[in-house]
Amino acid sequence: MAYNILAGGTCLQNIELLRNDNVWLNALVAQIIPDPTTAGDFLHRFSQEDIIDLMDVKNTIRKRIWEKQPENFKKEALINIDGTNETFGNCKQGMDISYNGKWGS
Repeated sequence: MAYNILAGGTCLQNIELLRNDNVWLNALVAQIIPDPTTAGDFLHRFSQEDIIDLMDVKNTIRKRIWEKQPENFKKEALINIDGTNETFGNCKQGMDISYNGKWGS
């Protein structure tokens, strides 16, 4: 589900597009991706409370991991994001070429 969203999917039906994309399957090191119907059946097994419990557990674990990091680890964070919005400005300092060859923000 998360990879569907990361790939720009907005609904379960978008999974069908990824299921037939060999490059995407190779990137995930997957032979197959479940059918959208199967994914929907899986999602219906969870209540809102289940999802909140999962998020709480994840956040607790994440906090414990960050607390174990040395102080110098927390001084700087680098985030490398491929831009998807084309930029038309003249000043492009700090920007780079996006995946589609255009200047992105």
